[in-house]
Amino acid sequence: MTVPEIAVLIVFCSLASVTQSVSGFGFGVVLVAVLPLFNDGGSFGFDIERVVVLVTLVVGINILIGLWRVRRHASLRRVMWLVIGVPFGIPLGMYLLTEGPEWALRGLLGAVLVFAAIEPVFLRRAEPAPEKRGWALFAGVCSGALGGALSTGGPPVVIYYFRRQWSKEATKAAVMLVFTGTVAMRLVAYGLKGGLITQARLLDAAVAAPVVVGASLVGERLFRAIGQSGFRRIMAAMIVLSGAYQLYRAVLLAMGG
Repeated sequence: MTVPEIAVLIVFCSLASVTQSVSGFGFGVVLVAVLPLFNDGGSFGFDIERVVVLVTLVVGINILIGLWRVRRHASLRRVMWLVIGVPFGIPLGMYLLTEGPEWALRGLLGAVLVFAAIEPVFLRRAEPAPEKRGWALFAGVCSGALGGALSTGGPPVVIYYFRRQWSKEATKAAVMLVFTGTVAMRLVAYGLKGGLITQARLLDAAVAAPVVVGASLVGERLFRAIGQSGFRRIMAAMIVLSGAYQLYRAVLLAMGG
């Protein structure tokens, strides 16, 4: 790794770690959106495959720190059916990736994200959406499909728990538990496929790991400082920003960019 690559990695891994610690998600969203911009197509930079593998290798550090902080609010019952649905969606996502246009997938994801965040505002929904096993399973399948197609399996999980309107600790605990399962599945899949987890990418992870630890601890302090309403506003903002980014990428791809 070159010194500029290390500097870029430190800056944006810090930003991604703080973002996810405060809002409950966004580690992959930040790195996948930003790091590929630093790529000259040659010896310097981060292509998308390198970034996706890096996220999978180091995001578990952030997840485990966050989950430990809210461990008293963790409930396997609340996440079981969603996690069960994830592996059923992965083959669908892989099929869509190979057969369907990427711009359409990203556009659909972006539209769903934006709608899910702003719908309670326009419909003045005050009551929380009820917990239903079928909806949890559906969210898991969607997460698996989007993860298989675009490596963005987090949004359906976040939307499902965001609409429950639980406490910030319970919401974050549920999201972190699901992410623990999905990241573990991805690590196994990458290992079985071969050629993805290389020595160079393990070096990336080794450089990023202490940065993720430090920035995650800072983010956890910020998480404890914000109130319940502030947490929900931050989550809503992150969902909208994620949706806007996916819509932007969809437009670029549709235009051939």
